[in-house]
This record gives sequence, structure tokens and C-alpha cells, in this order.
Amino acid sequence: MTSINSEKTIVSLIENNIIHIHLKSNQEIALNDAQEVLESMGIVGEGKKYPVFIDVGEFVNIDDDVRVFSASKAGNIYTIADAIAVDNIAQKLLANFYLKNDHPKVPTKIFSNKHDALAWLSEFQK
Repeated sequence: MTSINSEKTIVSLIENNIIHIHLKSNQEIALNDAQEVLESMGIVGEGKKYPVFIDVGEFVNIDDDVRVFSASKAGNIYTIADAIAVDNIAQKLLANFYLKNDHPKVPTKIFSNKHDALAWLSEFQK
């Protein structure tokens, strides 16, 4: 498994050719962090597009600029689809706000567990 571990995130290429982005707990995610994640995705995925599984640790704050960038075409150059796993109501509210207001350029869906998220992402496998 190829992985890049930074101060705030871990980006890995996991089984079934899915990129896993983990946002570590107790972090403030700013635009430069999102751009670092994108660069890491390019490295672990060798410049190819993959389905992406995202999970968020506790007490993570995501800046508005990150949401806009993450939904944009530029922010999805290595992404086929995004599955976001949420653990609590705060994360679910933020993820729903992202879907409704930022209109991601790739198929994006929210899940309450990893198993369902990965099953949905398997539909996007080549």
C-alpha cells in the first residue's frame, strides 16, 4: 500500500484501487492543506484518476475555501467519485452543506460507514 502521511492527513492507495483520504482529528484544514492532499493523490495514484474514500476524524474544521476547491474541476483532477464517511451529526451536516451548496464536479455521496462507501465506489472501478 502506497501512503503519504502529513501533519493533518494520510493519503493512501488501498485495496481495489481506491484512494483513501483520512483527515486527522483536531485539525483545521485550510486551502494549502487541500492542495497538499491533491498533490499526494497524484503521487500515490501515479497521476491517474481513482474513486476516493474520505473519512474525517473528530473535531476537524474545514475552511470555506477548501469546500469550494474540493468541489471544483481543478480539485478533482485525480478523482472519479467521492464517498464521504461521517461518524456524527456535525460531520453529516457539513457534508450535506457541501453537496447542496458547492455542487461537486464528480459523483459524491455521504455514508455512515466504510463498508457501504467502498461498495458504492466499486461501481466506478474500471
